[in-house]
Amino acid sequence: MNRKNSPQDPGSVGLTKTEIIALSESFKTDSGEILSEVQVAYETYGELSPSADNAVLVIHALTGDAHAAGFHSPDDPRPGWWDPMIGPGKAIDTREYFVVSSNNLGGCSGTTVRASLNPAAGRAYDSGFPVTTGEDTVLGHKLLLDHLGVKRLKTVIGGSLAGMQTLEWGLRYSDICDSVIPVAGAARLDPMGIAWDKIARTAVTADGDWKDGDYAAGQGPRKGLSAARMLAHITYLSRGIMWEKFGREIRDKDKMLEDIASRFEVESYLDHQGDKFVDRFDANSYLYISRMMDLYDASLGFESLEASLSRLKTKCLLVCFISDWLFPPERSMEIAQILQKLDHEVELHTVESTYGHDAFLVQYDKLTEIVGGFLKRLENGGPIGINATPIPRGCKRLVLSVPGHLVQKPILWELGRKYSFAINIMRSELDVQSGWQVCEFDGNEEEIAQAVTELREMGVWVDPGGHDAIDHDRAEVV
Repeated sequence: MNRKNSPQDPGSVGLTKTEIIALSESFKTDSGEILSEVQVAYETYGELSPSADNAVLVIHALTGDAHAAGFHSPDDPRPGWWDPMIGPGKAIDTREYFVVSSNNLGGCSGTTVRASLNPAAGRAYDSGFPVTTGEDTVLGHKLLLDHLGVKRLKTVIGGSLAGMQTLEWGLRYSDICDSVIPVAGAARLDPMGIAWDKIARTAVTADGDWKDGDYAAGQGPRKGLSAARMLAHITYLSRGIMWEKFGREIRDKDKMLEDIASRFEVESYLDHQGDKFVDRFDANSYLYISRMMDLYDASLGFESLEASLSRLKTKCLLVCFISDWLFPPERSMEIAQILQKLDHEVELHTVESTYGHDAFLVQYDKLTEIVGGFLKRLENGGPIGINATPIPRGCKRLVLSVPGHLVQKPILWELGRKYSFAINIMRSELDVQSGWQVCEFDGNEEEIAQAVTELREMGVWVDPGGHDAIDHDRAEVV
């Protein structure tokens, strides 16, 4: 077995086990329905400190589970879904932190779902299971942490749907969180994302084997769920990475004009993803979890998103990726701009990427640098904010995150007039609210450093650009 991908790896948390607890109290959902008994699946890594204040909550994405790190057996072919981020010496260092990962309410990996036993009725909930929200899941997390004896969190972190729940954690429980780290997240899903989810759910419910959700265990709408997963995978990638991975290569060569079912490589990939998914995930859970993502809106019940975010009293790190069109960078920039206006301690890091939404599951070098650095500064009482991370000496490729009040101003043109170095805009996406630009500054290093300082003083977030090595297969876990 490869030592770098095994429980013996010195950076691994080793062998782990998913535990299940039954919450001792009834659970009232946002819909008003009461679940008399709720069980929650979870894993932990590291040791809780005597003062119970060194915990980190890691939340999984749409179809993930509690198995975030380590291996379930010595011959397990894959570690947990965020294993490169969690372990001794990693960004979330288990020598320092007690890490908790929980399966979301409505998931199908040990936590109470539609197929679970309804004690009041003596049978499965089936169609009687209530619609659940991201807020419900956050409450479930809190009750789990109470059960584990956790008194304070160093941070809460998660990507995608989990980025939303991470933000909600800060809004509800700032009093026990030192920080929150929404990755590739948002305060609410764009209409485009809701539309894709609608099509995916329709694929499930249009399958005759769905039977209004009352199918037997091990059965159900496999074809519909497979189609939903195929569609979802398209939204997780980007046009650029699709070309890089597949191009127009043909899997079934010499058959394209003979068999309508013959496939391009990208079609074969989607078939593979759909086939794998139906063996590990439940169709009803997919309906509930995707709807949970649609429903989340941090501004709900408030006059504005700004009024809602004013509740956040803990430090905040936002990470987004330029090629993510499902949770686009402007959604993270929206949160950052409001928190800046509120004089809140916030950092925004925009990562150059071609991978799309799944970048948070593959670009670990960048995430380790950003998240690990933030946690170290948090521990040491160091700076948090737009100037907190210096640009490495000699770095000339930069990602600029431009706030709304500057997007229509010729800030790069003005820099070009003031300094002698050349500015090459490599990629750019700006609208009236915010945007990003990938630029190369070619020339005197001292002047470039001065220009970065000037940009940050204006309110432009500046990050090092460039790509790191990507393990394309990692994202397929979640």
